[in-house]
Amino acid sequence: MNKIAQLQTQAIQAAKVQDWSKALEINQQILEEKPEDTATLNRTGVAYLQLGKKRKAVGFFQQAIKFDKTNQIARRFLDKLKNNQNIKLPSFCSQEFIEEPGKTKNALLHRLAGKNVLDTLNVGQACELKTKSRYISVEVDGQYLGALPEDLSFRLTKLIKNGNTYSCRIRSIKDKSCMVFLKETYQSQKNVHVHSFSVAGNSKSGSGDLSQIDDSLLRQEDIPINIINSDDDDTGAGDNPHSLVELSEKSDQLN
Repeated sequence: MNKIAQLQTQAIQAAKVQDWSKALEINQQILEEKPEDTATLNRTGVAYLQLGKKRKAVGFFQQAIKFDKTNQIARRFLDKLKNNQNIKLPSFCSQEFIEEPGKTKNALLHRLAGKNVLDTLNVGQACELKTKSRYISVEVDGQYLGALPEDLSFRLTKLIKNGNTYSCRIRSIKDKSCMVFLKETYQSQKNVHVHSFSVAGNSKSGSGDLSQIDDSLLRQEDIPINIINSDDDDTGAGDNPHSLVELSEKSDQLN
């Protein structure tokens, strides 16, 4: 792994454990080498938010949009800032997504619910599996999110009827897709010689993809953003004397 990749991994890990000073320091090291790296600009903006430096955060999100006008992560955070919204911290822990061959699987949901429902979800959020006649429904507090693929639904339905139990958590969310992480939590005697999931190829959508972890961490907003308290930014990179609303509105003009 090269130096930049190592720093990226360290920055993501620091954000996961909410060590924002360390995350900021590492991201700044990356920007010295790659000043136009939009993922690092996004992470830097988030770190500044957590440290109470809102104006600097806005500046880095705007830089990210300058280099990538389709950067939805930066735009989403600017929208949150513009509307003075707080983001709830879900019960998320990287340990929840440890993969075990034959006992865990990442699955993209089919028949997705609407955007208004997907926007309420957070990475790490627990879901319920409800067996139906032809598929397994994935729900949160009785709200339908989507369905497991038919072949997977058919397999798990038989295993569940024979006594197995499974947990399900949101793994990642994008504008038009939602991935869940399934885990066998109990194997009945009837299924003792049967793998819940195929052992081959299960890691293709796993945690080894650095960009996926980064997007998951930032896009799904699984970190608390303290926007209400006033900040006392010093003049510096990303600072701007205008109001946050004006800064956010200016970012829209970059399209």
